Amino acid sequence: MKGKFPKQDLITQILFLLIIGAILSVTIPNLTYAVTKTTIVSGLQAAVGAVLDESNNQLYFVEYNPPGNGALKRINLPPQCGTSTTPPCSDTIVPIATGFSHPEDVQLDLAHGFAYVTTRDDPGTTGALWKVNISTGSKSLVTFNLGGPQQLVLDIPNNQAYTVGYNDGRLRRINLTTGAKTPIFIGLGHPVGLAITNDRKYAYVTEQDAPARISKIDLTTGVKISEIVLPGLTAPFFLAWTDKSQNSLYVVERDPANKVSRVDLTINAKNNAITGLPWRPSGIVVSSLGTPVYVTSDSEITKVDLVELTGPVFMGVGHVPATSIVDGYATTDPGYFFQVKHSPFGGTLNIFGNLTKFRVLGATHYAVLVSKDGGTFEPLNLSWNMYKWNTTTLKYDLVPVAPNDVTTDGTPVYPIPLEADGNYHPEFWYPPFLFMRWPSGENGLYTFMVKIYQKSGTTWKDLTKSLPAALNSLTLRIDNTPPDVKILSIWQKGPPDNEIKPCDIVTKGNNKYYFKITAYDPNHHLLNYRLNAWWGDNKSESIYADSYSAHVDAEGPYLWSGIINTKVPPTWWEAKCNCAHTFYLRVGKRTIDGYNYILSRGYHKSITINNTGVTCGEGPCGFPCP
Repeated sequence: MKGKFPKQDLITQILFLLIIGAILSVTIPNLTYAVTKTTIVSGLQAAVGAVLDESNNQLYFVEYNPPGNGALKRINLPPQCGTSTTPPCSDTIVPIATGFSHPEDVQLDLAHGFAYVTTRDDPGTTGALWKVNISTGSKSLVTFNLGGPQQLVLDIPNNQAYTVGYNDGRLRRINLTTGAKTPIFIGLGHPVGLAITNDRKYAYVTEQDAPARISKIDLTTGVKISEIVLPGLTAPFFLAWTDKSQNSLYVVERDPANKVSRVDLTINAKNNAITGLPWRPSGIVVSSLGTPVYVTSDSEITKVDLVELTGPVFMGVGHVPATSIVDGYATTDPGYFFQVKHSPFGGTLNIFGNLTKFRVLGATHYAVLVSKDGGTFEPLNLSWNMYKWNTTTLKYDLVPVAPNDVTTDGTPVYPIPLEADGNYHPEFWYPPFLFMRWPSGENGLYTFMVKIYQKSGTTWKDLTKSLPAALNSLTLRIDNTPPDVKILSIWQKGPPDNEIKPCDIVTKGNNKYYFKITAYDPNHHLLNYRLNAWWGDNKSESIYADSYSAHVDAEGPYLWSGIINTKVPPTWWEAKCNCAHTFYLRVGKRTIDGYNYILSRGYHKSITINNTGVTCGEGPCGFPCP
């Protein structure tokens, strides 16, 4: 096939690239795409340019070979072909016109029933532009001597076209009626790809001369405005806008890269969009919705479902979003219905994962692995029950969830539940997106990760690298130890101070009391404690209370342990009336299961107080008084 790599002084190229690489060190964020590649047809003879007819779900493409008899063809696209109930897409190929001398690109004027084709080297010329009647296949010459024309852009409202000449380095405007050629810019370095803004003000051109680059040209003044030199850009070929905003371009990179990169024009940098393409990709066509994308390669046409994966991997634990968990502790924002601060986790945890995105990536199964305190990751093999919507009875049915297979490396995997359309539907499941129910157990710092797999027949394909590595981690601090709680003693103020034993009846001395208590968490995750007095007919009051909100990070990040054998209140407490009293100490920890605080303990002691001077039946005591 054709060669497009002009010889250059190697040392000059290397020095230039080193200089540019040092200057252009900006890279765009590491975007991750959900990429599903499907071969539409194989066995082609050097497919190059292509164009979509979305109204009929068809793709037009040109085959560069055989020499002197290149062809313009049309093929149907899924689901009209290539499914279990439709014929193979290769069976739908229809030749439109043949006899071209190395055709490079094709564009459509469907309103008038024509296709336009650039050819590289028609005999006696340096390449031409042809007009083809789609219905009859008859072709007529629009113009010639185009210097090896490459990618073609039509401007039908203005009856003109644009193309670049690989051999003569020119960007041209062509009148589609007269064939008149107007050079816009001269001196490009072996240009190939061409994209033009919707307002017809600017053209972007790939140039293969070292350093490989994308140049921006003002179509009005004919001035080259800028050259975007991108380190690692390999044999750049055809271009396509990624979306209607026209802030970024897809650029096809030929062998040995064999990929499509996305170039952000706002910061002049690129990242991989589609990798691992068949040998020598050339053309790219983007549907109006931005996906799917079709890439022509030397012998194949590949359909690529391309979705930027901006969603999470782990969605959350219970009511706590994954991004609200830092260093293993949960902190949700004020105003949220489940507000916590610096809470570790415990009990059985519902962990939610982005099953929809896993499926978009092509996964059929997933595994959740966990590591304790930096140890080896081990896969979880657990089961639980969920509710699934029954489309017949219109009710939720209880169904089991468990691993249903094992990969070739012995990993137990859970199926991603799919419906008839091949997708995961969260609305059929309650709760939706629940992909692991984990009994936490032993205290420690646990880190979770996800692996996703695609099973085809008996073959397993690990797709985990498709997940954004920075998001494929969930760390939880587990603390299932209950707090220490005890009312150690009750004291009556003196002098001298006198300890009151449980069940004692106090008939003399001061009506002033204090308590020595322990409200303590050895793991330093105390939430609060409260000592209350209870008496009479549902009477109570708080004697003393304290909480983490007054001691945030008191003993280090996230840590507060409470008190041991400490006097409360700092002064004393007075009873309201003569009555039996129970003193109740309640201590809670910050440990949550994602839905509630789960660890608390209580302790109580009772005495009878008969020295207040206020008798039963009076207001403070309540009536009747037991």
